Amino acid sequence: MLGARAGRVTDQWVDLWLFGAQVTVYQRPAAVVPSPFREAQHFGATLDWDVWAGLVDRLVSTGCEFRLRPTVDEAKGQAKMMLADPDGYLVEIKAYTDPSLLQRPTS
Repeated sequence: MLGARAGRVTDQWVDLWLFGAQVTVYQRPAAVVPSPFREAQHFGATLDWDVWAGLVDRLVSTGCEFRLRPTVDEAKGQAKMMLADPDGYLVEIKAYTDPSLLQRPTS
């Protein structure tokens, strides 16, 4: 649903390319922590404003279940949504109208 592409794959883990970052996910069911602690261990990504809006459109059209529905705070120039992975860990996706707030590394 998020557009991740698989990289290296083994029986125990997969490298996913997601929003320009490599995210390694493991098959370790015994390591899943109980809720509510699971919500504190989350993955976050900050996208360009237009990319965020396009992703919202795609997720809404697929019937995605959001933990936090996509919200836009015009006064702060920021947008945010949250969904959960299959184990219940949160994925937070944000955007800012001011590109300097993305805090991307310069090198």
